[in-house]
Amino acid sequence: MADRTFHSFGFGESAQGSLEEPDRLRFFDAVHGNGPLLPRGAGVSLAGASFGPGVRALGMRHFNRVLAFDDAAGTVTVESGATLATLFGFLARKGWMIAVQPGYPGVTVGGCIAGNVHGKSQYEEGCFGDWVEELELWHPRHGRLMLSPTRESDLFALTIGGFGLTGVILSARLRLAKLKGRGVALTALPVGDIGEAATVMKEHRGRADFLYTWHDMAWSPRGRGFVFVGKLTAEGPEVPVRASFHRFDQERFTLPVGLMNRWSLSAMNCLYSSSRRSGVRQLSLWNAMFPFAAIPAYFYLYGRRGFLEHQVVIPEAAFATYIPRLRALAGRHRVPFGLAAMKLFRGPQRLLTFSGDGISLAIEAPQSSATRALFADIDLLDVALGCRANILKDARLPAAAVARQYPEHDVFRDRLTAFDPARIFRSSLSLRIGL
Repeated sequence: MADRTFHSFGFGESAQGSLEEPDRLRFFDAVHGNGPLLPRGAGVSLAGASFGPGVRALGMRHFNRVLAFDDAAGTVTVESGATLATLFGFLARKGWMIAVQPGYPGVTVGGCIAGNVHGKSQYEEGCFGDWVEELELWHPRHGRLMLSPTRESDLFALTIGGFGLTGVILSARLRLAKLKGRGVALTALPVGDIGEAATVMKEHRGRADFLYTWHDMAWSPRGRGFVFVGKLTAEGPEVPVRASFHRFDQERFTLPVGLMNRWSLSAMNCLYSSSRRSGVRQLSLWNAMFPFAAIPAYFYLYGRRGFLEHQVVIPEAAFATYIPRLRALAGRHRVPFGLAAMKLFRGPQRLLTFSGDGISLAIEAPQSSATRALFADIDLLDVALGCRANILKDARLPAAAVARQYPEHDVFRDRLTAFDPARIFRSSLSLRIGL
């Protein structure tokens, strides 16, 4: 066990703690005491969900095996430290895939469950937790528990999107989706502003396997960009048994001084826009699923100061009001956005899960006092228009904003305390949002 300083991805949140990486299940049988403890997967969360002040983080990277595969039932059982990359090659060769996959292949199954993450088309696929049939949870006071929607269902619901606060997920059985092709035909539809993009997305909902947008809001205040419409196709290279990818390492590769500002971000956005001219591109399934695997240098260029991201679900009825107010706030604070992207969302919002009906907008900006002031004003805008921010994406989202946007915030906290009165599991994130 080694003491170290942990940072969230982007350096938005940091804390001193320790890391231990067990490699045998019997390790958990021998753990006693009151903690504080916390499971840790890939460690690439934008918020401090896998570390905390004085917390002993239990790294799960050695628990990465595929335990069972049922072709007839369309399920796979894996240890929680298995990455999306591991499952990608294993399942694709058998004609299956994980339906919900975020854009980086190094994310672990346990992290996907704890964050209840979404993928390229949340409107069609839902969130990761919708595909979990059963999981095994360990807690030092309760031992090893099997949970499902019909077995310990309240604890199961608390663990899905529970940020690792109910204990360590040891393994999970996932329902799979049939693989409809080895490649993706990705059509880029140019749009003049964010409002037009929302209209185009709604025209394509229900008819695409991938549906998302990209916008230049550093150079173009109105957010000109593209709507990307993807369809799985039979064309494409053989799926690799083990695909290599860059593993993010902020400590080694991040520049000491950030290069991201209004001028550099504008230049990068112009270059990206010119390289994504309208038309159809044929991508491998790997590149379409995991776009962030190919651009690690982009994130390192923010430097040690890092960046902040804010993602929000905006009700459709509020969208036409939200966007001009957001533009006005960005102009007032003179903050350039390095990333702006949208997806369509739908589904019930439970406990602290990032879901709901509407349009998801993610914005990213270099970390600074001006960015924090802007995001604080955006919190007020979110509350005023009935929007909901993604707790896992925003490393400075305060407890007051979470409590006002998530009606079941106190329900989550009370249920968690009833299960774990000593609150053995805690993190920088949980402390910040009042859990």
